[in-house]
Parts: sequence; structure tokens; C-alpha cells
Amino acid sequence: MRDPVTGAMGLIVLVAASATAFLYYGSRVLSQPRLQEEFVRYGMPDVRILVGVLEILGAIGVVVGLGIPQLGAAAAGGLTVLMLLGLAVRARLRDPLSQMLPAALLAVVNGVLFALFLTS
Repeated sequence: MRDPVTGAMGLIVLVAASATAFLYYGSRVLSQPRLQEEFVRYGMPDVRILVGVLEILGAIGVVVGLGIPQLGAAAAGGLTVLMLLGLAVRARLRDPLSQMLPAALLAVVNGVLFALFLTS
């Protein structure tokens, strides 16, 4: 049987990591000229603002998910899909693995959060 205290702490750590990362990246996507250029390189300049907003809303959603697990599951699931799509874009452009690693890690973290929220 899973220890509720250890399980809760693990959930909180993953939520904190995800929320911090997506608040950081989402705000940078919305404000940094270098990331505007990256979305042009991706061939998707029109979705930059949407991606930044979704990242910030997802970060808020996983935090709120600590109290409302269904919302946390939706947010974590959405962030997982967003990161998988980001990985697909980077793979299409043949970006180096080092540039894919953050999205891959965040996809895994949010996939785990999705499962944890569903079982809460």
C-alpha cells in the first residue's frame, strides 16, 4: 500500500517542478524576442502566443489540481500533449537531443502528474 504522506509529498514536488517550469517558459515565450524567432524557425509564428498562454494556464491548473484533482489531470494531460507536439516539431527540424531534453522531461513529469491526479 502506498504511504499517503510520501505520495502527497511526491505529488507536491512534481507539481512545483511543473508549475515553476511552465510559468518560466510560458512567460518567456510571450516576452522574449529570441523565442519569437524560434517560433518563426518552427514555421509556426502564429501559435506562439497561444503556446505561452497554454503553458501559463497549465501551470496554474496543476497547482489548483492539488485541491481539484480533475482540473489537475486536465492541465497535466494538456501540458503532456503540448510537450509531445513540441518534441515532434523539434524532431522534424532535426534539433539536437540537448534541445529536446527539456520538453521530453516535462512530458514525462506531466504524464506522471496526469496519472497521479486521476488516482487522487
